[in-house]
Amino acid sequence: MLSVQTNMGANTALKNINTNSVNMNKSLERLSSGFRINNAADDAAGFAVSSKLDAQTSRLKAASLNASQAQAMVKMADAGVNEIQNMTTRIQTLAIQASSANNAGELGKLDAERVKLESAIDKIANSTNFNGVSLLNGTSGTATAGTAATVGAVTQGGAATTDAQIAITGTATFADNASFSIAYDTAGKITSITSDVALHAVADGSLLAAAGTNLLSAADQATPQAAPSAVGLTFTATAATGTAVAGTATTAAATGGTAGTRTSSFQVGADNNANNQVSLNLGNSYTTAALGLGTGDLTTQANAQAYVTTSKTALDTLITQRADLGATQNQVAFVQANLATSIEQTTASVSSIRDADMATEMADFTKNKILTQASTSMLAQANQAAQNVLSLFR
Repeated sequence: MLSVQTNMGANTALKNINTNSVNMNKSLERLSSGFRINNAADDAAGFAVSSKLDAQTSRLKAASLNASQAQAMVKMADAGVNEIQNMTTRIQTLAIQASSANNAGELGKLDAERVKLESAIDKIANSTNFNGVSLLNGTSGTATAGTAATVGAVTQGGAATTDAQIAITGTATFADNASFSIAYDTAGKITSITSDVALHAVADGSLLAAAGTNLLSAADQATPQAAPSAVGLTFTATAATGTAVAGTATTAAATGGTAGTRTSSFQVGADNNANNQVSLNLGNSYTTAALGLGTGDLTTQANAQAYVTTSKTALDTLITQRADLGATQNQVAFVQANLATSIEQTTASVSSIRDADMATEMADFTKNKILTQASTSMLAQANQAAQNVLSLFR
């Protein structure tokens, strides 16, 4: 059928021109960008997966940088400890020399060197820092509270040996099997002793301390005492009526408690959990006070002999703590190596999903270009075919 109203051939050719042009432009976009996926419409699933992997790669790169800085931080701490170790070893040598009678005339000089070395130890311990974070004096990091220990049940008539002082005056009553809990600070010293029951005066029944009140004296709260093996509960056990109850003295031993620590956490992974973090114990102090140095002198042979043990104990403590720094260095190094591998693999995964195959895209572009040119030619032929209708009017 010859028709001038509708040119089906021209319509078909035009449809193919549009289709081929769209495909050719898509190939041009991929060839010019290098990506197979340039927006979510190109491949919704591939776009989602590659975007998540891309974000993970960015987090891994940041974690790798954290690991590098953590490594530098630990190395700086280790360098400072190395010098303190050298000086502690020298102090030990001085103590050995001063312990011998042949050096009796040089004790003053030997002790003067010890004093200078210990002063230098404190300076290094208090001045070594990384980006403002003190590394060797035990003041940095996040304090982690120790686990509260529970004092064994204290029955009426029982009394414990006195260590920490209780800030209760007068004779108090307490129930059978009342328990007392102890809290420690990061150095393992007692900061509070609390009772699970209220304490009342025997004489008039007045309240001496509510349940949960810190029973330590103000002095002991201001200067916490070292954790004793038995907490001193200095109450006189009486019956509720005020009549004294006879009983055998018992020791309320503190069990189950642990001292707190100070740690710094390094984010060395892409996610927020313990498996992606490394902790460094910054609670170790390398000052002379922490190492037990400075508590004696070398001015006499006897003092020097005692200081041999003091310096040996300090050196043993220092070496043990330094070994922990070395273990952390190795840990971070292995984590860093794993991060490098993870970054490589996630980058490769993103590439396999998102990157364009240039050879394939070039072949598609050439095909679509030829088809576009052919379609254009056919559209011209279809438009020319309508002119044949005029021959019917001759």
